[in-house]
Amino acid sequence: MDEGTTLFSEGLEGLEEQDHDRPTLLEDWNLAQLVAHVNSNARALVNLTNWARTGVESPMYESNDKRARDIDEGAKRSLEFLIEAFHASSTEFSEAIRSLSPEQLDFMVLSARGREIPVSEAVWIRIREIWIHAVDLGVGIGFSRFPTSLLDALMEDVTHSFSVRENPPPVELTATDVSNSWKTARSGTTVIVEGRESDLLAWLVGRSRGEGLKFGPGDGEPPVLPPWL
Repeated sequence: MDEGTTLFSEGLEGLEEQDHDRPTLLEDWNLAQLVAHVNSNARALVNLTNWARTGVESPMYESNDKRARDIDEGAKRSLEFLIEAFHASSTEFSEAIRSLSPEQLDFMVLSARGREIPVSEAVWIRIREIWIHAVDLGVGIGFSRFPTSLLDALMEDVTHSFSVRENPPPVELTATDVSNSWKTARSGTTVIVEGRESDLLAWLVGRSRGEGLKFGPGDGEPPVLPPWL
């Protein structure tokens, strides 16, 4: 998590106010909206630590509509303000989760999607958020910057999320650089996808069109994947 925060901070370096409204790798968000979203995520995860500490229910977000409004309002602030808020909110969550006792870390809370999780899992939520959105900044940070252990964990997370859905896309992925493979479904006409693990992940989470990957059997076309989240 700390390394991801540093990477995201690196991506913010050198940005100027004129970058405020420029596009990111996420089709629907400009730079200010992306940073506002990452800041909102940190504050939402602090809510979960408060829930675990006090036992008083404190959900990540009041509602999806309120979440969206807060991001839009936050994005109206200057880029300088948003960058300062990124550092402050990241530090606040880091300190909040580290302050919990072992017993409190096992306290069950609800994720933004309503899944019951121990509050310790908030760390993984933040890791996932901060690393992938560092790529989304569009400043040259790629999935090749991710350590192998993180790539492995994200591949397991993403393929599992597909596999538990109704009618998951039947894809078998093989990483040619680390000799590992994953499946997104147990049945169906399987598409074989081969390539570097970082390229596989980029395609799975919708950040590439399959550049650097081989699709089979034969020289097949990339299948259309549903959104990861």
